[in-house]
Amino acid sequence: MKNGIWQFGLAGIALVALSTGSAFAYLPEGKTFGERAGSAASLTLADVASDPTAQALKALLDQVPAKESFLEKRDRAAMSEFYAERNYEPVWVADGRLTPAAKAVMAAIGAADAEGLDPAAYRLPLATIGDKVPAGPSLSASVEVILSEALLHYARDAYSGRLDPASLGKLVTIKPMLPDSVAVLGSVSSSADPTAAVAALNPPQEGYRRLKLALAEARKANPGPRHEPVPEGKLLKVGVSDPRVPLLRTRLGVAAPASDPNVYDETLSDAVKTFQAGKGLKADGAVGAGTLAFLNAEGKDKTSEIIANMERWRWLPRDMGEFHVEVNIPEFEVRVFDNGKVVHQTRVVTGKVTNQTPIFSNEMQSIVVNPSWNVPASITMKEMLPNVRRDPSYLSRKGYQVLANVGGKYRPVDPSMIDWSSASARNIQIRQPPGDDNALGSIKFLFPNEHSVYLHDTPSKSLFAKDVRAFSHGCVRVQNPLEFADVILAYQGGWTPQRLRKMVGGRESWVNLPKRIPIHLVYFTAVVDDAGTLHTLPDIYGYNARVERALGL
Repeated sequence: MKNGIWQFGLAGIALVALSTGSAFAYLPEGKTFGERAGSAASLTLADVASDPTAQALKALLDQVPAKESFLEKRDRAAMSEFYAERNYEPVWVADGRLTPAAKAVMAAIGAADAEGLDPAAYRLPLATIGDKVPAGPSLSASVEVILSEALLHYARDAYSGRLDPASLGKLVTIKPMLPDSVAVLGSVSSSADPTAAVAALNPPQEGYRRLKLALAEARKANPGPRHEPVPEGKLLKVGVSDPRVPLLRTRLGVAAPASDPNVYDETLSDAVKTFQAGKGLKADGAVGAGTLAFLNAEGKDKTSEIIANMERWRWLPRDMGEFHVEVNIPEFEVRVFDNGKVVHQTRVVTGKVTNQTPIFSNEMQSIVVNPSWNVPASITMKEMLPNVRRDPSYLSRKGYQVLANVGGKYRPVDPSMIDWSSASARNIQIRQPPGDDNALGSIKFLFPNEHSVYLHDTPSKSLFAKDVRAFSHGCVRVQNPLEFADVILAYQGGWTPQRLRKMVGGRESWVNLPKRIPIHLVYFTAVVDDAGTLHTLPDIYGYNARVERALGL
């Protein structure tokens, strides 16, 4: 950009400034501005419509830029293919003037901030081009290209996001789909309602739609002074004196007693109970790490967090499945959706910060009743082997089986036969057979994936009563898993709760699901409930903060 004007190359052709500019530039001979698609390579000017603007458009698209990113090359090839199929007849300019469709598309892209995007990222021609004096063929062709490029750039950002999910870490393996650029040009340019066609490039999910409305409300609202976060520390409950109590009073709008403002009294406890109940937390009136995380999350400016969560909605499949499962990791909840409605919801335990639950989409394929637990190599090395070396009877007392690599095959062996001082996960496997103490409980739900995680039951039921439930090694533990299984199996047909429960306590049994069920492990720290209330959640893995930084929020 030079002197407020975006300059592009094309010999002897005037190009258009951004909509924020006030002029356009003429560039010298030898500059380049386009790449011809393979489908257009064999066409000559004689094959192009006789319209001089069409001929100028083909000449413009035939030129190859000196430097382009992969996505820019992709869009350039799509433009060449799209225009070649229509003999380079423009869609945004007619008789030297912007069409109504072009103006509608420009207005929609210019309002990108309503979708949590940055309007300044998209180069648009001046809205007044052709108003007083029709633009000539060269300028008309330049306007055509600039607007098509802006639309395709917007389409990529709106459809699949501005960030690569993998940039957050190796446990984020969700893979957004890029839009079909040729189809975008065709559908938007031919739509009877171009504004709606541009809007439809954004996620269609209800969760995204609600966040968009919340973003508008957050921008309209007067945020007032930001709450100072309450520092971490010991449990705050009735009778405790702590210098953090005045901050908590300010946060909840509770007046201090005349005697000692640092004392946590019944009035403050009642206000905390009200807050906890509104968040679905255990309303005990005490402020521990869980309640504190929710309080401090609520005290933040909402706009950046909403936009960062809208970005993560763009990474998900546009069709998540008419019947599907969602695990929202920071919320510690799993929901089953049927035709857009929640038909089952329960608490889950997810991975701790050092063993995070990954983020991805897959399909549930089978259920295992009375599962054995094959201890992962990482747990064997970090936890099992140190325990055995301290206490050789550890595995036998806990009911674990040991398998040793003998001749390339793993065979059951007596734990006392193993030299545990040199044993490693490369030459032994540890297995826990089905039973009441099995770490997987009575049932697990499989969706084969590169992370080897799944949903399962657990004997550690007490953890479901906690507010922040990040305790697992990465898998997702489900509260009341048989009820969850009832919903999954009812969708398959031919299953009853009685049939499933008769299997519990017997041998390991597999139930393959004829109808595979999409399952999405997601990470949303801002959600809007059915009543339209925005809830913010603790950013337990720091992903939301990373997205905000990457987007410059």
